[in-house]
Amino acid sequence: MKIKEVESQTGITSHNIRFYEKEKLIIPKRNLVNGYREYTERDVELLKRIKLLRMLDIPVSDIRECIEGRENLPDILVRHLGSIKAEENRIRQNHLLCEQLADMEIGMDDLPLDLIEQIFHDKDAYLYRLEKLKKQDRIKNFIFTSEQVICILGWALEIIMCMLFYFKLCTTYMSRPFQIITFLMIAFLVGCIFRIINYNEKRMKER
Repeated sequence: MKIKEVESQTGITSHNIRFYEKEKLIIPKRNLVNGYREYTERDVELLKRIKLLRMLDIPVSDIRECIEGRENLPDILVRHLGSIKAEENRIRQNHLLCEQLADMEIGMDDLPLDLIEQIFHDKDAYLYRLEKLKKQDRIKNFIFTSEQVICILGWALEIIMCMLFYFKLCTTYMSRPFQIITFLMIAFLVGCIFRIINYNEKRMKER
């Protein structure tokens, strides 16, 4: 089959197919009459496997070693996993540093030199301390949110009970003045809830 058919079946561009040929990943036969490449079903299957490995960012050199039988695929994948883990660790460290610098809201000329020296002196130790502080902050945020939710739920339950009690009494025993007093008490409780929420938000910002 011609290269256009291979391109259609594999989803690999003709440019990349020729690149893989140049790198000796596939070696299609040549037509003895016109010299054109003639691809087989086996070439198509191999290209699909190559495409998968390239999607995983396996280097072309490693794929060639595997095709030529000089290295096993499991060994290549294990080595590649190590590279991925190292990259993940590098990205995580950069994420922590970027997050801290973004929180500081400073310009290029304001970057503190003592912070830069700490990072250069022992980056791993600095990032470990930073990650520990971030973890503590997440725990504090969780505790704060839990306290606020419990507080709101408690007050909301009390208001509901007061409202039920209020409407029950209104329909039976309450005089008009007493109804007004009870309503004002409920309004006071609602105000207390909003004050508590506002206070907690201010306290959270101060942290």
